Amino acid sequence: MDSSDIVSEAEEILFSPLTIGGYYVSGIVYFLLPAAAFLIMRRYGAARLYPVITGAIVYFLSTGLCDMSVMLLLASAPYERKAAAAVELVGFFEETARWLAMKYPITDIKKPNAAICYGIGHGGLECWIRGIQKFQVAGYGQKLRNEGIEAFISGKSAEKASEITERLRGFADNGFFMSLLDSVHSAAAFGVHIALSLLIFRKVIKGDMQKRWLVLAIVLHVGLNETAGIAQFLGGVLASDIAGIIFCVFIIALVYKKTDGRQVINDIVYPIERI
Repeated sequence: MDSSDIVSEAEEILFSPLTIGGYYVSGIVYFLLPAAAFLIMRRYGAARLYPVITGAIVYFLSTGLCDMSVMLLLASAPYERKAAAAVELVGFFEETARWLAMKYPITDIKKPNAAICYGIGHGGLECWIRGIQKFQVAGYGQKLRNEGIEAFISGKSAEKASEITERLRGFADNGFFMSLLDSVHSAAAFGVHIALSLLIFRKVIKGDMQKRWLVLAIVLHVGLNETAGIAQFLGGVLASDIAGIIFCVFIIALVYKKTDGRQVINDIVYPIERI
């Protein structure tokens, strides 16, 4: 396929103002989620900034270590295979790091409210990274509308230009409704980070100390990623978001039951003594 064919196909790609607006809405939701969660905790005097910072740092280090490990183990593999391997392994790295972060006194995670704040930082950095990506896609849409496909593929090889065109087509096909659904998915996934933080704190750090709870956290995290990935392969982005939301709700409900979530909420809303 030569450049003229690519340009001809790209002319069919349309980012409507509503589609672009949807990406902005989704990006704003990603940015507001951790801030709103922290403010809610602060309202009840349960917010702890240090665990939030710890959670963000640990997320950055654990995902970076995961990516580095995949690059070393699969150095000669195609990018797609490396990306798939990183998605499969990241749950192990994140949950192990979550446990190690809470295990040592230096993080000052001594009570459930601090564990929740850790989850806000851990999931919050992920939200902000994805929020930036949503704003970038919205920018791509505006650039395509204003400058055309040549602004993206000028000077690129035919193979690279075709790859860029397909990515833009995929972005453009996700309309406003998909952005709203993605926002719901992001809120549910953020809740999972808080839930898994609470699970490890209550059951591994302060509970029976059995590592089976850490294994459960890893299995739930990996299972969530696998479910969303398989659903996307079989049914596209819509199926992935729906499957992801359902699995997230399942994880949150399970952790709520296993950690006596009602008591945790009551202790935050009606504190008797808090360090």
